[in-house]
Amino acid sequence: MDRVIDDIRFDTAVLRSFTACARAAGWIAALVSLAVLAGWLGGAEPVQAWLQSPSMMRAHAALGCLLAGSALLLHSSAPRTAVVLSALTALLGGLELLGHAFGPGTGGWRGLDLLAPGWPGRPPARMTELAAVALLLLGVVGVAVQRGRAVWLREACAIAVIAIAMAAFASCGLVLAGDGAGLLQRLPAMTASVLLLLTLGWMASAPTTGLTRVAAADSQGGAFARRLILPALVLPVLFTFLFKAVQLRLGMSESLALALAAVAAGGAVAAMIIWVASLLDRAERQRRVVLALHEDARTDALTGLANRRALDAALVRALRQRGAATLLLLDVDHFKRFNDSFGHPAGDDVLRETGRLLRAVVRSQDLVARYGGEEFAILLQQSDALRGRHVAERVIAAMRVHPWALRPVTLSIGVAVAAPGDAAATLLRRADAALYRSKQAGRDRFSFGAAPGDEAPPHPQPPRRPPTAPPAGAGIGNGSVVNAAAANGCGVD
Repeated sequence: MDRVIDDIRFDTAVLRSFTACARAAGWIAALVSLAVLAGWLGGAEPVQAWLQSPSMMRAHAALGCLLAGSALLLHSSAPRTAVVLSALTALLGGLELLGHAFGPGTGGWRGLDLLAPGWPGRPPARMTELAAVALLLLGVVGVAVQRGRAVWLREACAIAVIAIAMAAFASCGLVLAGDGAGLLQRLPAMTASVLLLLTLGWMASAPTTGLTRVAAADSQGGAFARRLILPALVLPVLFTFLFKAVQLRLGMSESLALALAAVAAGGAVAAMIIWVASLLDRAERQRRVVLALHEDARTDALTGLANRRALDAALVRALRQRGAATLLLLDVDHFKRFNDSFGHPAGDDVLRETGRLLRAVVRSQDLVARYGGEEFAILLQQSDALRGRHVAERVIAAMRVHPWALRPVTLSIGVAVAAPGDAAATLLRRADAALYRSKQAGRDRFSFGAAPGDEAPPHPQPPRRPPTAPPAGAGIGNGSVVNAAAANGCGVD
């Protein structure tokens, strides 16, 4: 089932997957942060060297990520608590920044260093300046998501955290290539990873707002965004690593290594273009299948005309637009007798040929439909009674002069002109009543449905019929209103 918000369609399955990703991000961040805090407080022998690594998360950063992860987990079930935890995350980042700006020479807010006894060689609890900035921004993101306000501020803060994390990842590529610590001294890789995960989790927790709604939308753009975001985040680290690794490990000059990195980047871009092209191709094929199914659902299989469902929809649209519309209901005369005499395949041929003749008579903007069985319908857009009479006469004449293979085939027609305030059922009922009168009057003719405001066009009245037999050529029908014909003593055509 789909949801439509602000004219954007969302697939509920995609929305559920975004929510699940947000919860997974919260759990991962909370568990990693707890592990770092437990190791930092306990100082077990196996984890001491691990915690002393420059790429490891510091205790204050772990505390901030634990608060942010807990807020993300409580986003739906306890929104007020989530707001408090997000505010504490921002406060922790702010205290660290103040400590770096105004604290002692070692820098940073000492916090946990003062509260918990240390073990020999334990790294300080303080986080780096970049980590403090990222935590402050992350806390603002959490509060803004919970409040549902200041979307622009929320998105700006989230993008800033992502940029900080991506810079650290690029530095990680340099370290892997053997070119010094770089930004890792200012933002450890583990801290950057958890911060990026939490930021994406907060964005995924509100998938119908902000930038995330593009990726969550049930559209080609949404499908592309969901598939290309991860490569876009990974490629900078990969290319930085390749560039420095080629330069340092293979002893190449910087210009040659840069040229090779450019070639690799071009190849990656080409691969992404091919990937996007394949996605577009698949989406286009799916669109064609959907259009074909939609067309099949609105098309009569035997004649290729529109079916009753398509006619009903077109009739409702025409009446809603309040434009002049005329409806013709047509019935093949003595069709059951024809089927009994020549068989159903011959009857199917008659229906197909009748549909072809009807299409040839009307304009391209008019709709010809098979209404059911041997009944057809013609909806004349922006047409009045005069146009309806003209089309009915042309249909009768075309059926008469057509060289039918087995025996002549004729039609009886009922014509109804839409009056102001008409409903589709009302117009159909009037046309059906007119069709019935045409059959009662001898078939091979047309009649207008009599209704207030539905008048036939003026034309000369035919001579009175003899009581014994109709005159030659009477079958085309005079198109008069039934009541007027009866008043003149004429048979109804």
